[in-house]
Amino acid sequence: MFAVLRLLRSAGRALLAQTALHGQLARVEWAEERNRLLQMLLTLLFGFACVLMLLLLCSTLVLVLSWATPYRIPALLGLLLVHGLGCAIAWYRLRLLAARSSESFAATREELAADLALLKSRL
Repeated sequence: MFAVLRLLRSAGRALLAQTALHGQLARVEWAEERNRLLQMLLTLLFGFACVLMLLLLCSTLVLVLSWATPYRIPALLGLLLVHGLGCAIAWYRLRLLAARSSESFAATREELAADLALLKSRL
């Protein structure tokens, strides 16, 4: 029992310094995670705007097709294509950002596991 107390007393500064380093690492990783979540939100908002425009243009296309004017149809089809492409890009980007969620706090988890293994081997 006294050996453990002496070990903890002598290693107190090192444990405190290691804990501070873990705190700093967690803050850095939280900033990265917050940035990823913000990018996901902005991508989702962009995708929503593209879907909304796509629906509005589809409705307009139905109206225009009923008027039988030759110049409005290609222009609206081009706009539909552009907004549809925007929706596809937003969906792809959102899937990429969501797939990175498993990387959140990976370095912190690795460091804590290594420290726990070191502590277990010493005690």
